[in-house]
Amino acid sequence: MRFKGAPGRAACALLGALCLQWQAPARAQAVPEYDLKAAFVFNFAVFTDWPGEALPGGAAMTICAYAGNKLLPALGALNDKLVKGHQVSVRTLGGRDGARGCQILILDGQDRERWTQLRKDLAGASVLTVADERGAGAGDDGVAIALSVENRRIGFDVDLTALRLARLTLSSKLLRLARSVQ
Repeated sequence: MRFKGAPGRAACALLGALCLQWQAPARAQAVPEYDLKAAFVFNFAVFTDWPGEALPGGAAMTICAYAGNKLLPALGALNDKLVKGHQVSVRTLGGRDGARGCQILILDGQDRERWTQLRKDLAGASVLTVADERGAGAGDDGVAIALSVENRRIGFDVDLTALRLARLTLSSKLLRLARSVQ
């Protein structure tokens, strides 16, 4: 998924296509839900700007999830991809591992109990938090982006307050594709 030429248009077109129903017609092969969600996460990275001190030039872009996260295996396909000159590295967190060292933190239902503490730990850190609706561990409680499935379509909602607190900026192209922006 390395974009050449006009990366914004290509990535935006890809994300737009992903917003379509993931279940293909019977004679075509269906794309697994978590593979599509991982593609969404990749595009969230493409369309997010981090402050220079949070993601210096040439540094790896780290996508993190706690062990047991159902999206983690699909995220593994993003290892070594390039996003704005940053090589993607997917990391599995355990226990109280430092989520502050991540650029993107993926949460799911198993993270419900740790979310209150994670919010405190991440205060002031430029970490893009993404909740997978399956259990929506953090739900609408301060997560920057929440993925959801409705009528077999994957969509996402954006919390601008959470983004501002993390000092992150999402492209207006991405915001236009969100189901809701609050």
